[in-house]
Amino acid sequence: MNYLQTWFRWLCAVLVGVLLARLIVTAISFPRDDSSTFGPLPQVSEPGSTNKTLVIIIGNLRGGEKAWKTLYHHVLDVNDADLALMIGRSLYRTSSLYDRAKYLWEVDEYDDWADAIDLINGTSWRQRVPRYLYNESSILGGANMFGYRGSGAVIFMFRWFLSQKIMENHLTSIYDRFVVTRSDHYYLCHHDLSLLDPQYIWLPKSQNFGGVTDRHLVVNSSLLLPALDILPPFLEHPEDYASFASFKVGNPERLIHFRWKKIGIRELVKRFDRMMFTCAESSDQTRWQTKSDLMVPEGVYLKYTKEYNLSHVTCKGRMDDQG
Repeated sequence: MNYLQTWFRWLCAVLVGVLLARLIVTAISFPRDDSSTFGPLPQVSEPGSTNKTLVIIIGNLRGGEKAWKTLYHHVLDVNDADLALMIGRSLYRTSSLYDRAKYLWEVDEYDDWADAIDLINGTSWRQRVPRYLYNESSILGGANMFGYRGSGAVIFMFRWFLSQKIMENHLTSIYDRFVVTRSDHYYLCHHDLSLLDPQYIWLPKSQNFGGVTDRHLVVNSSLLLPALDILPPFLEHPEDYASFASFKVGNPERLIHFRWKKIGIRELVKRFDRMMFTCAESSDQTRWQTKSDLMVPEGVYLKYTKEYNLSHVTCKGRMDDQG
């Protein structure tokens, strides 16, 4: 019994000695500037500092985890960017995007997006606009009462909802650069924004459909809201856009082009070599287009072959340049 008591006391003394020694070493070596040897402390922006980027996913969540992982690695991480979601409301929040997002704004899904358009400035547009739109125009697709095809109303309403949140949260004073994009892009290599002059509006090459692509936009804080302001002026003065809206070729891309040209920012558009392609997973749903049956080696379904080929050319070229 005495032997056990002695052994126990000796063990306690050793443990106390070890703990005291570690405390002394830590006290001596711990940096006095409050930095940590175990990793950086959270960074606090200085007053007036706007050296940050916000990547905004807009629309419904599609593409799947394989695509989203490439977003994290090739866009968010490489640019030290925050993530915002401006998406359709969902009861299921199993996507990793929810965990990664700093901002979450959800939009109700409308059976008829004409009802959503009424939120902008009432219902008077319903009498004013249709006379200037060709019946098969996709500019207001989703406004079912008029039978328009496509999803233009959905695209532009999400941009309007986004602009309201940007102003409400004063985000152009917090971030100096924004990427407005979709969730169903698969990035093959880094989308390094430091290579893109911030005084310009940057779009990926290809898929412009006679105008300006609505799928991906890189823009500085001073140009963000003007770039998003498409639908309200069109609803107010549709006659200004009749030169193209009244034809079958009227589509969201052409409306963006026309609007940007009208306010003088179309000349700021430059295009970068595409490093992403639009993809789908088996469970994805879309309002008017379906994915192809072609699954590519990346493990996702392909939507546009041209995007896929261009992305591979870009990223292979970068690998060749790096040796």
